Amino acid sequence: MDCKPETIFENCFPVENNIKDLPTSAGLILFIDSQDSPIALLTAANIRRTVKNKLAEQQDNTKRADLKSITAKIYYSAIPCKFRLAVNHYTTVRKIFAEKYKDYITLVYPWFLVVNLNDRIPFFYITRKPTFKAGEKILGPFPSQKSAATFQTTLEDVFALCRKHEFINNPQSCSYLQMDVCCGVCAGKITIEEYKKNIADAFAAGTEPDIAINNLQNQMQTAAKELIFEKAAALKKKIEKLITLKKPAYRWTGDLQKLKIIHIDKSFKVKPQDSKVKKQTYAVFVMDVFDITDLGDFIIENTDTITELIGQTREVAHTVNAETLDRFAIVTYFLYRSKPSGVWKIVNEKTEYKSLFSV
Repeated sequence: MDCKPETIFENCFPVENNIKDLPTSAGLILFIDSQDSPIALLTAANIRRTVKNKLAEQQDNTKRADLKSITAKIYYSAIPCKFRLAVNHYTTVRKIFAEKYKDYITLVYPWFLVVNLNDRIPFFYITRKPTFKAGEKILGPFPSQKSAATFQTTLEDVFALCRKHEFINNPQSCSYLQMDVCCGVCAGKITIEEYKKNIADAFAAGTEPDIAINNLQNQMQTAAKELIFEKAAALKKKIEKLITLKKPAYRWTGDLQKLKIIHIDKSFKVKPQDSKVKKQTYAVFVMDVFDITDLGDFIIENTDTITELIGQTREVAHTVNAETLDRFAIVTYFLYRSKPSGVWKIVNEKTEYKSLFSV
C-alpha cells in the first residue's frame, strides 16, 4: 500500500470494539490485516450493517479465510452524498492500489463524436478519448457506441456528409457517391469551403437540434408556399431525422467544450449554532467538462452563498489523461442512471441557480 490509511480515512475501528459504535451513514470502508495490508475496500449504504454482515460471512467450501479471522482494523469515512462517495472511492482505490487500481474498480466510459475542422476534408468519427487538440469539435457524451453511431448517421444523412473518408483520393470506389446520398466533395461537386460549412451546420444541429429543426421547418413552409413540393418533402424527411436527436439518450449531449453541470444532493444533518434542531445540508458540485469542483456542504437557506461560489468557478484548460477520463466516467454513470440521486442540471450563463435548490 503506497499510503497510510489514516491519511485517507477519518476513523479507525479495531475489530474487538462493539460494532454498535459504528455509524449507520453511507460511507467508505477499508478492512486491514495485522500487517497493515488492505483486504477489502467497500462502499456502503450503511457502514454498521455492512461491517456486521461482512465479518459474519462464512467462506464455506473455499480456501479463503473468513474476513473476521484476518481483519485487524477497519478504517472508515462517513460520506452520505452518493456522488461524493463514488469520487472518494475512486481516489482511494488509486491511492491504495496505485497502478493496479483498475483491478479494484469498474468504470464505464462514455463515447464522443469528434470532427477536426483543420482536416482538409473533415469527417465525424467516434471515440472514447477526445484530445481537445486544435480544430477539434466534440459532441458528447453518449451512453453507448450505438447511440453515438446513430447520432452520427443522422447528421451524415441530413447534411449529406462524407462517411467514407478512406475513398477521398479514389471517389469512384465510394458507394455513397454512386448512390448520390452525399454531397460529393471528394469528386468536386461542391468546394471544400462549402463542405466545411455543411460540417459546421451539422455540428450546430447536434448541439441544438431545436434551432436546426425550426430552420428546416421554415424552409419547408416556404417551399410548400412556392409549390416546390419535392423540396418540401425532402426537408420534411430531414426534420423527422433530426427529431430523433431529442431522444432521452441524448439529453446530456452537446458541445463538450461548453459542458457545465451542477449537481446538488443531500449530505450530513448538522445543528447550526442558532438552532435547537438539526438541519439538512446539501453537497454542491460543479462539473466543467472533465474538471470536478466540490464546493462543500451548505444549508439550503444559504442559496446566495452557493450561487456566488458557483459563479466564481472558472473554466479551466481541458487536459485529457487517464484520470480525467476516469472521473468523467463517474459523472456519466450518474447522468445515465434511470433515477440519479439529487439534482443534475446542465447550466449556462442564463441559468437561474436558485431554481436548482428544490432538492
